[in-house]
Amino acid sequence: NKNFKPKRGGSKVRYKGFEDSYGIATNIPEIGDDKVISIQNYEFNEIIEKEGAFKNIISLYGSKIQQYVDNNRQDIGVLVLQMPEILEKYFKYNYDDLRAHIKALCVKKQIHTQILTLSSLQAQASDPCDNMWNLSLGLYVKAGGVPWKLESGEENMCFIGIAFGIKKSNEGQDILVGLAEIFDVFGESVTIRVVEEEFESEVGYHLSREKAKTLIETAIKGYESEKQEKPKRVIIHKTTDFNEDEKQGVEAALQNIPYDLVHIQLNTSLRLIPEWGFPPNRGTFWDLKTEGGKGILYTTGYVEYFKTYPGAATASPIEMNRNYGETELKKLAGQVLGLTKMNWNTTALMNKEPVTIEYARKVNDVLKTGLEAEGFLKDFRYYI
Repeated sequence: NKNFKPKRGGSKVRYKGFEDSYGIATNIPEIGDDKVISIQNYEFNEIIEKEGAFKNIISLYGSKIQQYVDNNRQDIGVLVLQMPEILEKYFKYNYDDLRAHIKALCVKKQIHTQILTLSSLQAQASDPCDNMWNLSLGLYVKAGGVPWKLESGEENMCFIGIAFGIKKSNEGQDILVGLAEIFDVFGESVTIRVVEEEFESEVGYHLSREKAKTLIETAIKGYESEKQEKPKRVIIHKTTDFNEDEKQGVEAALQNIPYDLVHIQLNTSLRLIPEWGFPPNRGTFWDLKTEGGKGILYTTGYVEYFKTYPGAATASPIEMNRNYGETELKKLAGQVLGLTKMNWNTTALMNKEPVTIEYARKVNDVLKTGLEAEGFLKDFRYYI
């Protein structure tokens, strides 16, 4: 609840403390409180250099998390885990990710988590204000808060994102697919669903006709259960193109509901090069006027309000291909741009991916740990 003034003018406002910023009280235990459980250095030292260290670390955290749940089940809002520097080499270890495994452990216990690492804190040490905004936002959202919504949007729209991932092992690899469903562009009712064990074709990752049908049917049933009515239109974003089997599966699932199928290609060789040196403005859209509908959209770029491009890497667009549907491509691009602002896990001024795709990727990260599909919870807050 400390007050921090931003060191970089313009891009951030002063952080006035959690209660003043979000309007709710906090209950953060102190070191020594029975709500704080420590893992001592000797506990890490006993397992860190031994064979099977990765699995033993997961087991250690699993036992500590269970201990915490047993003692504090009624009082858990968000479980904060501060990871020691000695474990950071296991965040990307062979084919595994320690953070994803810890998320999976907490999903099984129905606990929202905030994982802190020394490197992430040091990366923002030059601006404590920025650090506090990101940390406090994560805690607020995972405790159930809704930090912002878009000012305008179409009611009764259902946005669905499908992303593929690869689970590698010494025996080979499995193709996984995660789905994120956003019931409207205001950010209401974001849910997670999942299917497993897809296949890889010669032209990319795809769903079978039956899997596509089942996946979309399940999403629509979830919408109807929440909203008590069918969506007026469904927009499906996917990280690979829609092949004929997938198109037929979606058509069978949606029947009389209008829909659009949009292939979101995050990496494209297409660029716009303005004469003035800065990248194009964020929100710039170029319709390539192809028969099916194709264009590039700058979801990052120059921001007129700040008179600069507030990004570290070179701004690059995403490529949009409308594989099916009648919605104007420019309108679809506007929806994608809006959905890039619905990532409630960061205070960054701009994000490249729409949350339809980003949250579906989060599902894949946890799927790779071996968590079974039936063990997944629908609330996206468990995965961010």
